[in-house]
Amino acid sequence: MLRIAERMRHWLAPRQPAAALASTQEFDASRERAAIAETLLASAARLMNARSELETVQGICNALCGASQHIRLAWTWFGERDTQSIHPQAYAGAASAYAAQLVIHRNALTEIGPAFRTLSGDHASDYAVSRFSVFGPWREMAQQYGVRSVLAVPLRSDFSGMSGIFVVYANQNDYFKQVGEGLFLALGALFTSVLTASAERLELERAVNHDALTGVLNRHALPVVERRMARHSLFDPRSFVLLIDLDHFKQINDTHGHAVGDEVLRRTARALRDTLRREDSVMRWGGEEFLVCLHNISAEDATRVAEKLRLAIASIAEPVAVTASIGIAEVRAQQALDVAIVLADKALFAAKAAGRNRVSCEN
Repeated sequence: MLRIAERMRHWLAPRQPAAALASTQEFDASRERAAIAETLLASAARLMNARSELETVQGICNALCGASQHIRLAWTWFGERDTQSIHPQAYAGAASAYAAQLVIHRNALTEIGPAFRTLSGDHASDYAVSRFSVFGPWREMAQQYGVRSVLAVPLRSDFSGMSGIFVVYANQNDYFKQVGEGLFLALGALFTSVLTASAERLELERAVNHDALTGVLNRHALPVVERRMARHSLFDPRSFVLLIDLDHFKQINDTHGHAVGDEVLRRTARALRDTLRREDSVMRWGGEEFLVCLHNISAEDATRVAEKLRLAIASIAEPVAVTASIGIAEVRAQQALDVAIVLADKALFAAKAAGRNRVSCEN
């Protein structure tokens, strides 16, 4: 009877995940620290040759988790400081499935615990996770992946109000106190530098491809737009271009001055953006000309959009009233975007000749 009772206790005892069992084995903090440092240094040259900054960060997360059986997850996020919802952009480890679906709402940080308040702090935060936590995700991490310690390192950047966070999860109690936070703080500093460089590059690309006065795209962005608009066969979605020219714009500059003319251009660009779909492109084509690219749209709807844009511009009353003439042309299958723009220009000329403040379609 005693043996049967012992067997029943064994069968009924809660099973610990393999990850949790690993944390109960003898832990050598010095060996752990050396293994991680050696792995990261060995992979440094390969990681620096990554095709993008985010790929570099992903590679470091992969190397970090691959160097230690105790690190169950490492993830990072970097973006605008006032972003309301964040989710991991690069992550690695046995608990990657958890990171893939993780979304943190910034207005609910106090419900998550002190770790994520370091998003706006200056120091790393090392804290313990209990498998009895009242917060569901922590309980899941502790039970399924054996997580016992987490370190959150804020990524602070002086560039354009950017910030972020680097988070590491381990299955060993007091893991980061034993191994030392210095190594992970150094990775956080590296991530800040790499991701800041990425943000600077993207801002530079944006400055090159956007008109400084109106904020819409400029001609430098045409190759990017053309790839989106290209029709390789008759079975591809139809695309149309609209060439918009403000009527008598020279008179506005001559009568009211260039400052007023600039404000008219800014308000026109805003009216175009507010009227169009998110996937449509607006480009400042010339002094008072704008190019609108409509993808996946019928001829009838393209004409309706052009008329809506004409009315939106005509509704501008300040600083002065303005109207526009619009020419429409379809991007034919296997036809360069430049050809469609030339045809739209001809339609625009026809709208001007017919009295301005109207829409004309290329036949």
